[in-house]
Amino acid sequence: MASFIHLADKRHEPLIVRNGIGKGKGREGVYAVPVLPQFELTHQWARELRRRGIRSFVCVQFRIPDDEVVSVGRFKIEKLTTTASEAVAAFMEHTDGMGLEVIVPRRILPSEIVRVYPAPRITGWRYSPEAKGKPPYCRCKFCHRGEIRAQSLIRED
Repeated sequence: MASFIHLADKRHEPLIVRNGIGKGKGREGVYAVPVLPQFELTHQWARELRRRGIRSFVCVQFRIPDDEVVSVGRFKIEKLTTTASEAVAAFMEHTDGMGLEVIVPRRILPSEIVRVYPAPRITGWRYSPEAKGKPPYCRCKFCHRGEIRAQSLIRED
C-alpha cells in the first residue's frame, strides 16, 4: 500500500475524518505527495498553499493500493498516468522532487485515512521551486496584490 499526504484546511479536519477527502468542484482529483524519507519533499507544498490565505493546515495521511492508477508530474505541467507505487518510485528517483505532485482521480474514503496531524510551518517553497534567491518575474502592482510583503516587490514606474 502506497502512503500519501494531502494538505487541507484545519477547519475541515472533522469533516475529512468523518467523510474522507473529496475531489472538489472542478478539480481533477485529490492532490497529494508520497510519504518519503526526505521531510522537505513530503511537506513541500505547505508553504506555497499558505499563500492562499489559509492560516492552519493539517496533513492527512492516507494509503491506497499500489496498483491504483494515479497521475504524477510537476505542477502546471501535463501529468503522466501511472500506478501509485510507480509514482512513489518517481519521487524517489527524481533528482529534484520539488514541485512534483500526485493526483488521485477519485475521493479518498475515511477507511483509507491513517492519521491527521498539524502541517509543519517552515518547510517548502513559494511561487515555484526554482524561485529561491531570484527576483520576481513581474513587479507590477496587479500581480502581487494582497500577497505577503507585496509593497517591497512592487515597482512604481
